[in-house]
Amino acid sequence: DGVGAADDDEESDDDERGHDVPDPANRSGPRPRRTARKLPTWLQSQFEAKVKESNARGDDGLPPLYRNQSFWFPVRDPYFPTREINTLTPQKIYEATASFFLWDPAVLLLPARIACPICGSGLSRCGAVPRPRRVVDLNQCFYIIGWRYHCPDCIHPKSGKKTITFRSWDSRIIKKLPRALAAAFPAMLTYRSGISESLFMFMRSCFQSGMGSKQFSDALRVRHLEHYDKLQISYLATLVKTKGISGWNGQKFKSFLPFEDTSSDGYHGFVPSSQWLRDLFDAFIERHGFDFDQAISLLSASICAIDHSFKAMNGEQIFIALLTVTNENGEIRVCNLVATKSHSQFELSLNRMREALLRYGHDQPQIFYTDNMADKDFLERCFPSLREAVISVEKYAHLDALEIPETVQVNVLRNVRDIDEVFRAILSDLPDDEGGGNLILFLDSEWNVETSERGYVTGRGATAVLQIEYKNQIHVIQIGQMLAAGKLPLQLQNVLLNPRILKVGRAVSGDLKYLQEACQSPSPFVGALDLVQLAKERLVVSSAKVGLSDLCAKVLGKRIDKNVAERIS
Repeated sequence: DGVGAADDDEESDDDERGHDVPDPANRSGPRPRRTARKLPTWLQSQFEAKVKESNARGDDGLPPLYRNQSFWFPVRDPYFPTREINTLTPQKIYEATASFFLWDPAVLLLPARIACPICGSGLSRCGAVPRPRRVVDLNQCFYIIGWRYHCPDCIHPKSGKKTITFRSWDSRIIKKLPRALAAAFPAMLTYRSGISESLFMFMRSCFQSGMGSKQFSDALRVRHLEHYDKLQISYLATLVKTKGISGWNGQKFKSFLPFEDTSSDGYHGFVPSSQWLRDLFDAFIERHGFDFDQAISLLSASICAIDHSFKAMNGEQIFIALLTVTNENGEIRVCNLVATKSHSQFELSLNRMREALLRYGHDQPQIFYTDNMADKDFLERCFPSLREAVISVEKYAHLDALEIPETVQVNVLRNVRDIDEVFRAILSDLPDDEGGGNLILFLDSEWNVETSERGYVTGRGATAVLQIEYKNQIHVIQIGQMLAAGKLPLQLQNVLLNPRILKVGRAVSGDLKYLQEACQSPSPFVGALDLVQLAKERLVVSSAKVGLSDLCAKVLGKRIDKNVAERIS
């Protein structure tokens, strides 16, 4: 988690003057009360001096710093304390370089008052917050001096008195301010500490460029240590020069204590841990989630690319995949963690993307790039614009389509009785003697596909539909449930087992083999005659790898419309 510290320095400073209402923006739940760590002497003295200076108000109620049109107290260069060699100590250098920010916005709005976040009454000032708020910056920490604002009407639930107060840096107070004034506040506060706006924005850029929170915490620690080392070098260089001039005359000087020394004279250096930074970043993202979604919804998406990426943490997959859709500018349009590659996992996101494009006046997608053509029908269903003005290019588009003649009847068979009746009639046409010749019927089958958790096709499923053509009749036979029970109608099996009934088709041997295995027939299904093999033997085609559509175009001069987008087998 890095070498930084936890967010544990500051504690509630309620006193007899009032009870601060906890800021809900900086609390994630009940926290134990801790004794506040004492400020180092040099910081306490600087804080008290600056509060005293700020209490010197004019008739306009403004502190001297605001009259000079600044929120920041002047910071001296570490060189100037080294000129006062007789009083030089490390603490003098700490004091000179400590940076303080005065935040008392109520006086800048007079005669108007800030409304109470609870009841709406006008708040009044009631003294400075007893401790400064430490804020981490790029090279060192700076400290915010705040004021308490008292509500005259709110009653504290424990004491029953009107002692409710708010600190001037409370997020609810800042939300009540004019935007220009609120923008002057330089920090994002946590429960006990804070980080400067500029450092947080720099951290966001680092995270977006691939830098992790641990690496950022370590780099930030290096910057703080470099700053501290420069102060120490300046101090030691002054002592060396002094010794060369006068030999110090027996004078002793204090040594620089370690960066993180928390004694009364220590520097009290602080660098947040990687977990602290990560939590702060996560909270920011969650707080602005709606804004991010809105910004993405406003993007165009005329040309898109869709892809799944697969990641594992320590060899374990938390999510199967991350679905990403990018637009023509390379901007992420959809980003979804999905449990499977099933279309149902991200169909809602694509539908919302289509609705957002319509809502904000963008063109609907015209092109979608994908590495899985099985997504084609799904994407066209989600985005009908992908079909507009699109003419499918068939391999044999110049040929007329092959159509079923009107004299051919198509029957759909679903139950065993009807199936047995049809195939009993076919068997009755078979000549009694073997020399009487063979019967010829045409056979084809369709089946479901098996997919992996990632959505890839891993194999062929059980045959679902059997198509038989015989004597100008096409029988579409639904056998999926029958095969699920491990059996086929008896007369259908008799036809498939009979070698005198030739089953003609493309790759028909494979179809018969799958049927035999599915119904667990002890005898093989025979009589297969592959049309492509026959065509090759007759020198009609040169390869046995051509499809039925190629054979149809070659022999009949017709085009078979395969309806590729609707096929799943």
